[in-house]
Amino acid sequence: MKQLELPHRTADYLCPVNGLCDIYEWKTGNRLPEELIHGSRPGFQLISQDRAIPPKMIFWGQGTIGKDQFNYWKNLIGYNMIASEGKPFQQTLMEVKSLIDQDIPTILFGLDMYHLPYHEAFYHTQHIPGHVLLMVGYDEQAVFVHDNSKLGVQTVPNSDLQQAWAQDYIGISKKNAYFGIDMCRPNLNIADIIQQGMARNAALYLNAPVDFIGARGIEKLIAELPAWNARFPADVMKQIYLHHVEFTASTVPELPEELSGIYSGIDNPHQAGRDKLADALLKYQSDFGTTKWATAAKQLRESGKMIEAIIKECINDIRAMSFADIDKFIPLLSEVKNIEERAIGQFQIERTIHKNRPNDLDR
Repeated sequence: MKQLELPHRTADYLCPVNGLCDIYEWKTGNRLPEELIHGSRPGFQLISQDRAIPPKMIFWGQGTIGKDQFNYWKNLIGYNMIASEGKPFQQTLMEVKSLIDQDIPTILFGLDMYHLPYHEAFYHTQHIPGHVLLMVGYDEQAVFVHDNSKLGVQTVPNSDLQQAWAQDYIGISKKNAYFGIDMCRPNLNIADIIQQGMARNAALYLNAPVDFIGARGIEKLIAELPAWNARFPADVMKQIYLHHVEFTASTVPELPEELSGIYSGIDNPHQAGRDKLADALLKYQSDFGTTKWATAAKQLRESGKMIEAIIKECINDIRAMSFADIDKFIPLLSEVKNIEERAIGQFQIERTIHKNRPNDLDR
């Protein structure tokens, strides 16, 4: 048996980064703000794969969760990452136990909450894939984890872990994916971490090296849209729209009640996270930000409302099974692009690194 004693705070709907923030606090005594680490990469991607379902996938983010996200922050925060996916369960279990033996907390990625016994509301009742945990220990029968929605250490029996981890997280990771985070050289200046991360993301958005991401990606979508009706039948257009709607939800990916018939109870506007980032910018500006954050927050709220308007039109078209008037999206997309170039550009204009104060997040 081995168990690491790490600090832990809950952070609703921020499981992809909650464990990383626990590790940083363990090593430095200060905490990275989950909302900024998770939400500070607004952007755009148009993924085209003729054999995929759907063949056109629109994402209003610069990067995905998982390996891309952890690689993005690795050098800025200051850690080494040991990653693996797709191996047999018993081999993977031995590997993550070995990391714990080396005092390296390990993020377990892409689990189905249906098989996590401490989630009583979902255990053997509802499949919720894609959950992320931080493994902090183990014994012969189970692993010990931090969960972003629970205080304290939770226990997952090996048999449940094997089932929870058994499926690929489609488009993001294979089964049994993990990321060992060795926080060996932490950057102690949180403002520097956040501002550098945002500036790097802004450069990618504004000057993308390829034509399917950032501002260039929106331009590509605008250019392509008029031809989609002739290229794709109505059932495929519906799939494209449904995917777009689902992945603009700000809190967790989901379809709205008028399409799914299910009310989840989650406050989940379809503003592609712009509302969440705007809130975080205002919350943390005095601690980690620049004078431009308030302006950026206002502009991101505007773009979030524009994205929400686009999604309302998508929902209307899905319900009517009518996709003929696709050109109506072009002026809306153009306006979003114009607003976001100004908003995201704010993160490049000024970088005023604040000195960390030990209790910035405890006030």
